[in-house]
Formats: sequence, structure tokens, C-alpha cells
Amino acid sequence: MRVPNRLRLNRSRFAAAFDRLPRGKVLDSLNGIVRKSVRILRLQAMCLKHGAIYRASTGVIEIRKGMRCIRLSSKHVDFVPDMVKYFDEYAATVVGANGVVDYSRPGLHRYAASGLEFELSSFPEEQTVIDDHFYWYTPAPGDLLFDVGAYCGVSTYHLSKSVGDRGRVIAFEPDPLNFRLLVRNCQRHSLANVTALQVAIAGSSGKALFNGEGTLGSGISRNIDRASAGDTIDVETITLEEACRRYGVPQFIKMDVEGAEIEVIQAARNFLRQHSIHFTLDTNHHANGALTASRVEQLFADSGYESHSSDKSGFMTTWARPLAVSNNQPRLPQ
Repeated sequence: MRVPNRLRLNRSRFAAAFDRLPRGKVLDSLNGIVRKSVRILRLQAMCLKHGAIYRASTGVIEIRKGMRCIRLSSKHVDFVPDMVKYFDEYAATVVGANGVVDYSRPGLHRYAASGLEFELSSFPEEQTVIDDHFYWYTPAPGDLLFDVGAYCGVSTYHLSKSVGDRGRVIAFEPDPLNFRLLVRNCQRHSLANVTALQVAIAGSSGKALFNGEGTLGSGISRNIDRASAGDTIDVETITLEEACRRYGVPQFIKMDVEGAEIEVIQAARNFLRQHSIHFTLDTNHHANGALTASRVEQLFADSGYESHSSDKSGFMTTWARPLAVSNNQPRLPQ
């Protein structure tokens, strides 16, 4: 077939431009395209395995099951497996519009169980996990509580209401977007007994690189085994012991710090041997190929604490309390 001169000229120009490209960049570009295509195929296959459909358009990913849909930002593609695995939870936690819950951008959401409204940067705190916070300890009016990894403040709200006007909640949230919404949600619900701090609790005091993603998955970079879906920033860090020195020793701590729970408890062992604090920790995070729950339990045992982990809510959670307290209370069923 004869090729028109115009097309032959364009093809020659393209070939010449291609030849001028450094071979390394060409290969890197092709490898990137291949990796992206393979990843999409794997996500589509995984969705089909769970009875869902994966769709992607510019800037947005949709996961559909029947008439229900979860929408998330394309930069949060690493969270697709969780959205698929826990589809029913994430599709029903907040009230959607026409069967669609939209987590692709910050917005105001209404929790289905309580009717309460919160601004969320992306995904919601799971209702089943919130219900599990007080499995071993029920806060009393006047208690001091720490919310370590407060996200946008949904758990903070429930902690605040549990201690009443005479109690206090110190909410630690280093992610800039999450922190702004945490403050706004405290104002929205008139949580006068909450002090919000843009600080990370870590194994040492100082500064640390932080994956600021504006999601539940934001965390200290050294504890996360994936690239950040947002900006990598420097944040202020303090140890748990230092936080207690500044703000008082709490009766109860809820902790969700994306794998940093290991370094936090490890650094606090001597302090914990001398102080009685009840804990609920999200240990549904991976370190060295395993969930952090077992390592956290070992660290608590070394601190003179009893601990117990369970994924009955769908997400691995660890509860801990001093042995001096647990010896006078019934043990949890295994």
C-alpha cells in the first residue's frame, strides 16, 4: 500500500524524535506503562473475584456491586483492595446519594448508624471499629483520654462524649488536611473538652518524615511499605512518655498510627511499668510481613500488661491493660 507523502513525513518526524530520546527514559516509560496495565488487570480480576466491578476514569476510581458504588481518588489506588475486601462496611458506614458513597475528595458525610455529620478527608472511620474501642475499658466522667491518630475526629467525638464536661481528650493528628478537618469537626459538634494537636506520637521526640495523604492511611514514612499517595513532609514527633508529661497520664488511649504502634510501645515500656493506662490499638498493619498485633502483645507483656487481639470486627484490634488491673477483672474470651 502506498503511504501518502504527508503521512510518510509525519512518521519520519516521529521516528526521528523517538531516536533522540535517551534509551533509559524510553525503557522506563514503557516499563511504567506495562506495570500500570498489569496492576489494572489485577485489580479488575480481584474485584470480579469478590463480585465487584472496577472502573477508572480521569482522577476517579469506582468499585461497583449491584446498585452500590464506592468512589475514591485515583491517587488512593493502593486502598482498592481494602475497599473491595470490606465493601459492605465502607458502602454502608455513611449515607450515600443514589447508592454512591463518594470518598474521592474531602466532604461532609452523615454516619448511617448515628446520623452524625462529619467532614472527612477521604474514607470513614469504620463503625465496627469505633464500637470496639471500649471493649475492656469504659471511660468515666472526668477521665483524661488520648486519641492518638485522631484522623478527622469521629472517634474523638465519641471519646469526648464519654468523659463529659469534666473530662478531657487530647487528640493527636499530624496530617495537615486531617488536622484541619479534626478542628472543624470539634467546632461543628462544640467539643469544648478536646485539645487538638498537630503532632505525631512516635518512638522518639523530634522530627520525622510523614506520608501526608489526607486519608486514614497517613503515617510516619519509615513504618509504611508503600509510596505515599500524597506529600512526604516533616512533622513534629513526641514520645508517649513526653506526651504524658505535658498533658497528664490518661486513663485510656485509643491508638491508630499505621504501624508506628510498635516503636511507640517499645519506647514507652519503662514508663508503662510505672503507670496504669488502658489501651485500644489498631494493629491491622503490617511490619516485616506480619500484622503488628503479635509484636505489640510481646511489648505489652514486657511492660507488665495483659493484652488480647481479635479481628472479630473485620480489622485486627489489640486491647491492653496492666496486670494489676486485669487480675481483678474477668479475662476476655479467646
